[in-house]
Amino acid sequence: MKKLSLTIVGIIFCVLASLAQGNSQAETNHANTLQVYRAIETGDVSKLDQFIDNNIVDHSGPHGDMVGLDSAKIMFTEMHDHISNLKMDPVAYATGGDYHFDLVRMTGTTNSEYMGMPANTPIDMTSVNVVKIKNGKAVEHWRYIDASQMMQMMQMMHGEHEDHQMMNNTDSTKQNP
Repeated sequence: MKKLSLTIVGIIFCVLASLAQGNSQAETNHANTLQVYRAIETGDVSKLDQFIDNNIVDHSGPHGDMVGLDSAKIMFTEMHDHISNLKMDPVAYATGGDYHFDLVRMTGTTNSEYMGMPANTPIDMTSVNVVKIKNGKAVEHWRYIDASQMMQMMQMMHGEHEDHQMMNNTDSTKQNP
């Protein structure tokens, strides 16, 4: 009976130690993710080499895969420069193995044309970021966006574009009876 009790206590200890280690890794990954989000919000990308590998592959780049820390820094700086009041608010996160998952809400307003959006376009979207981590640094990134939110944003952009086209067509119609 004593051997069984000691075995059970040993198993419980191992499970708790494993959970504690996993939680500390999740907390570390979350803290690093927050640092990346703050860099995007402030435009200060000078310390990103502490969290992102030099050869990172971002599978969610604006034009497909984007490779390298320098490319990520340029993209983050452009986001900051083109979106005023940019805020990245994490909603939930988890770590599993070499992967960190983060549900984040991004808000702001474009202050100039950016990625097909005219100036003064409000941004309010939620996405899931998946980051593969090796040796404590992000080596790959994927972003998954709610399709309905993306469609709403595209419709809003398309609607504004149609309004401008209609005004131009009306003006040209007046000139050419």
